[in-house]
Amino acid sequence: MAAGPASAGEELSGAAATGVHGTGPYGGPGNAVPPAGGPGPQLGLDEQLGHLLDGSGRRLAVDDQWVYVFAPRATASELPDHGWKLHISARAEDLSQVADLITPVLLRYVCDAKFAREATVLGLMNSGALDAALVGKAVTVYPRPRDVTALGGELARVLAGRPAPRVLSDRQIRSDAPVYYRYGPFRTTGTDDAALVMTGPDGEPFRGRAGTRYRQPPWATDPFRAATPPPPRPTPLIGGRYRLTSGISRSPHGDVYRAEDTASGQRVTVKQARAHVGEGPDGVDARGRLRHEHAVLGALAGVDGVPQVRDHLRHGDDEYLITTDCGPRDLRRDVLGHGPYTPAPEAADTRTHHREVTALARRLLTVLEAVHARGVVVGDLKPSNVVLAEDGTAHLVDFGVSALHGDRPAGATPGYSMPVYRAGRPPEPADDLYALGATLYFALTGMDPVVVDRDDTVNRDRTLACLAAVLPGVPRRPARELVAGLMDPDPVRRVTCARRWRGQRVPAATGRRLPSAPRFTRDLLDDLIAHTVATCVTATADLPARAQPHPGQLHFGLTLYDGAAGVGLELLHHRDHPGVTQAVADLARRTAHHTVLPTLTTALYTGRTGVDLFLEAAAELTGTAEAFVPPPSPRPYDDTGDQIGGAAGAGTGLLVLARRAYAAGRREEGDARLAAAKECVGTLLAMEDGRERPRPQRSAAASEAAFPFGFAHGQAGVIHFLHAYHRFTGDPAAGAAARSQLAELAAYTPRLLALAARPEAHRRYGSWCRGLGGIGTLLIETGGHEGDRHLTDLGVRCARACRDLAPRMSPVSQCCGLAGVGELLIDAEAVTGDGTLNRAAEEVAGLILCRSGGTPRRPVFPDNTLAASGAGWATGSAGVLSFLRRLRDHGGPRLWSDSGPVPGQPRLPDRL
Repeated sequence: MAAGPASAGEELSGAAATGVHGTGPYGGPGNAVPPAGGPGPQLGLDEQLGHLLDGSGRRLAVDDQWVYVFAPRATASELPDHGWKLHISARAEDLSQVADLITPVLLRYVCDAKFAREATVLGLMNSGALDAALVGKAVTVYPRPRDVTALGGELARVLAGRPAPRVLSDRQIRSDAPVYYRYGPFRTTGTDDAALVMTGPDGEPFRGRAGTRYRQPPWATDPFRAATPPPPRPTPLIGGRYRLTSGISRSPHGDVYRAEDTASGQRVTVKQARAHVGEGPDGVDARGRLRHEHAVLGALAGVDGVPQVRDHLRHGDDEYLITTDCGPRDLRRDVLGHGPYTPAPEAADTRTHHREVTALARRLLTVLEAVHARGVVVGDLKPSNVVLAEDGTAHLVDFGVSALHGDRPAGATPGYSMPVYRAGRPPEPADDLYALGATLYFALTGMDPVVVDRDDTVNRDRTLACLAAVLPGVPRRPARELVAGLMDPDPVRRVTCARRWRGQRVPAATGRRLPSAPRFTRDLLDDLIAHTVATCVTATADLPARAQPHPGQLHFGLTLYDGAAGVGLELLHHRDHPGVTQAVADLARRTAHHTVLPTLTTALYTGRTGVDLFLEAAAELTGTAEAFVPPPSPRPYDDTGDQIGGAAGAGTGLLVLARRAYAAGRREEGDARLAAAKECVGTLLAMEDGRERPRPQRSAAASEAAFPFGFAHGQAGVIHFLHAYHRFTGDPAAGAAARSQLAELAAYTPRLLALAARPEAHRRYGSWCRGLGGIGTLLIETGGHEGDRHLTDLGVRCARACRDLAPRMSPVSQCCGLAGVGELLIDAEAVTGDGTLNRAAEEVAGLILCRSGGTPRRPVFPDNTLAASGAGWATGSAGVLSFLRRLRDHGGPRLWSDSGPVPGQPRLPDRL
């Protein structure tokens, strides 16, 4: 049974926050966002709608984010799985009144709908802190196809003239009414991209996730516009004077552009503030903060290192601030594109360079001194708000939440200004020094500060421990002391540190003790495992989700990737710990009877095959077998062919299930599983004929890293399955394809290793999903089975490369982070006997603790958001537990795959 109305970009994701990370300069993505506003306590919207719907036959359901209104059961079947949906935008304070106006209209049509649960929820949505595509979507309506035009037109007439935020993903029905539309999913089983793909009448897929631009499937006809598109309009002149030339960043609050002043020919920056977006409790929206920024920059007129105001104007409902262009890139993009800055040289070394952190620090300290002298506290200093000129000279931009003579709008950014900013406390210049220290930390590491713990002091100490791992040794101590001093909790010590570093020479070391990673011992490892097992056992109580999936969760928390199947399979390795057997048995029972289970595809990580692996293992090992019946015609895997959602993963899982069936004497079941795996082989061989041969990225800084070669989505995962199937069946076609692709992968791996060794190499080169972590796993595995020393050596080289990348990898997870690196190092040690690889795996475990909250023995592992914790295998604690277990056991099997050293294989000497 499918879930209720839901669509991508329209689920609230994450708890309320007062700031977000981002990548754009000039107040683009990454703006510090004010607290969401809204009116005080009133009649709950669910109660209000209950009164309005009384006697209509409509059903209500409520969760933390939405009030759902379902059509009468007799007519519900008339609603499609996807189609034209309507969005009604509203300001938070207008939500109740809008509900009163539109509900009588909705009752005249067959439709489902969902309303933001209350004004505070809508205020958070409209702040843009959660998702730019959520802004303005106070109500979503899912009508019958034949009603969409009439219903949309009637809603627009009822709401004409009401001010509201713009919905960026949609088209507007009429310019004077806050009613919008787009084509998208009506029902979904989860919030991942795969669950939101729509299929057209000819089988053509179309991604349903909403973004910040309008998109329409090729099979759909716009119900409100003529089929013939109007001729393209010329790029407008903002204010009749400024011609936009390129975009800098996109943000829910407004976009930022480069432009030409047609009157003077000067290059300028144009910053937009959208109407009614980001309204705070005081009613001030993005336009109000733009006006405040104008006033701040007026106070800073003539200061070197900040933009100078050229104009401030209104264009339509939005406002625009025009300033001088400070440079082509910001510090975040510079570091991610060219690698970290070099640490401070030794005192005797007088060489300078514009990508050297001492020069950067002194320049920013000089600019801050001038800014503070004008009565301004920046309040949102961070990498995306440091803009670099062509010669590398740094400038500070984005003063939307700056304090002018003590007057400061609310807003802060986690890890940067938030640790020292407190609403209601007067801002002080030392606040900016803390943010400068965090910014220099990013410049040296390419990582944002740790923010997972509730205690800012813990986060600060873990951040400095991460820095020590990136910059070990005495010669790099001055850089560590610079960052530590500026991030000192005591503002007086921050000021003292700034004074020491304003000079021309690097100050002598103070000798103060700096945080570092905890010393790793077997005793600590045992405590870590016990604590993480207990954490995962506790987490099973919320898996799988019952009524609605958790924000961002795949398929109601059922899957191997981030749900019950992955957590349960790992816990089955820890049945000697208290509560595990009962927790797994309960988890299996809830999973087997979950109403969404029959809707899953046969995928391994995101579908039914991974769930079946868990249920069968739970039945075998806990003795609490659940009677579950596979669907007669399960939905096929997707057309990617990959391990996550495609044929390679489904085939991998089916092989494991077939082995189990044969081992248990269930030959008929084993034959059926093996036949299904053979179909996966056929799919992959058919795809091979037209496959475009992958090529390594030209830029080492590309976030795609080794995506087409990786294990999750690329060639390594396909080879893994084909090779395993050939070993199990002797199938010559599968074996030939596996060896052909393996030779191709092996030929490209040295080029990937060279890219990964560059200073600007993206951290994903170390990952399991799209980097050398997964490729090395495959090479060690197949090298062992083939007896091919070259392949094994190449896999061990991948492990060493991942070890070198690990200090700059932020996530602790299996999929994209450190746990995946640690597992590869364990595999490499098993085939070489090289104890340094085992010690490297222990160092990776120490890095995981540096990225985590809590205490070293009772850590809080962050998920891939880096700001919250989760139990999922690919993205959370269960995957870290898999690594810690194998580290303790000096190897052992990986979950649900043949990866790892071949049992009985002699260890290979280490000659690398």
